Amino acid sequence: MKSVYRIFLLIILLSPLCYATHFRGGEILATHVSGQTFKIKVRLYMDINYGGSDGSIPQINVCFGDGNTQALPRTTVQILPGDGSTVVNDYEGIYTYGSSGTFQIAVASDQRSLTYLNYQNPEAGSAFIWTVLNTQLANSTPVLPYLNFSGAVRQVFAIDLKPTVADQDSISVRVQRISKASPGTCGVRMLERNYQFPNEVRSTGTFKVDTKLKQLVWKAPEVVGNYIFAMVVYEWRDGVVISETYREGTINVIDKPGPNIEIPPYESSEYGGLITSAPDVESPEVSMAIQAYPVPTDDFVTVKAYSKKRSIIKLQLIDMNGRIIREISSASPEILMQEEFDMRRLARGIYLIKASNSIDAVSQKVIR
Repeated sequence: MKSVYRIFLLIILLSPLCYATHFRGGEILATHVSGQTFKIKVRLYMDINYGGSDGSIPQINVCFGDGNTQALPRTTVQILPGDGSTVVNDYEGIYTYGSSGTFQIAVASDQRSLTYLNYQNPEAGSAFIWTVLNTQLANSTPVLPYLNFSGAVRQVFAIDLKPTVADQDSISVRVQRISKASPGTCGVRMLERNYQFPNEVRSTGTFKVDTKLKQLVWKAPEVVGNYIFAMVVYEWRDGVVISETYREGTINVIDKPGPNIEIPPYESSEYGGLITSAPDVESPEVSMAIQAYPVPTDDFVTVKAYSKKRSIIKLQLIDMNGRIIREISSASPEILMQEEFDMRRLARGIYLIKASNSIDAVSQKVIR
């Protein structure tokens, strides 16, 4: 009987009028054929719980980074193994570049959901996935296992990152803010600064790549809801990056049985490092911490400012006469802000780095 239900579900999935319309994630893969010719595969993950007459998506438009575009047909469709609510679509085609170089292959979609706890933006429905490929080398981009879309409250969420690399190159993976496209038909990738990493919603826990386990690990969700995330896979040959693959996905966090874990201290996904203590302040609601290094310095000083409560963070470099030499503010409310101050043209002596928000301020001395 179970096999009958599976066949019935597959028939529904293959029906052009009932096909999924909500984008859950995607990536672009490139396989070298010969010379400047590559097989391009665009993989889109879609939510089968949403359908509509425009949901079949029989083909997608791809920008190849050399000024040309091409519609690639859908070649395969399958239910994601172990996930009854996600379907995987592959769109494939052969493309030959007119000359060698480094190109951004990109696809835009306007079918992403608008309901994410860590990305609340009127433009949230516009997704942009890309791969940067160096065609001067005979190279195929790494293939990673399918994404995982299901998480549980106070349980570890993980995605396998063990790659298949056709050319035996090395890879590294890092999480990053989601991408958006610059204006135009074939936009250039840009970071979405209004995005929050999943662990920034509660300012607790960690969301990062575990290089030993070769996994993307979130320790651990605390709030039920949908989250969006992104990572970039870097492929290295002889110490040089030869491809970058952007992978985007979503996480549906629910309450479900299972062993709960102790949530570790907050760690910035973007900047790394634990900031677990803050100076005593008058306000019990907001505390701040600041870290500046190296001290002393001859050239640049890196500053990390942590706000216990998300807010606009302002950094100031001040001399001992109280003169503000440089001032930087975050573009949007942040938990952690990192910047560099150029000290090379300043006279030798003692300076203050001051971090503040609307309530509190902390400072640290630096020596030039």
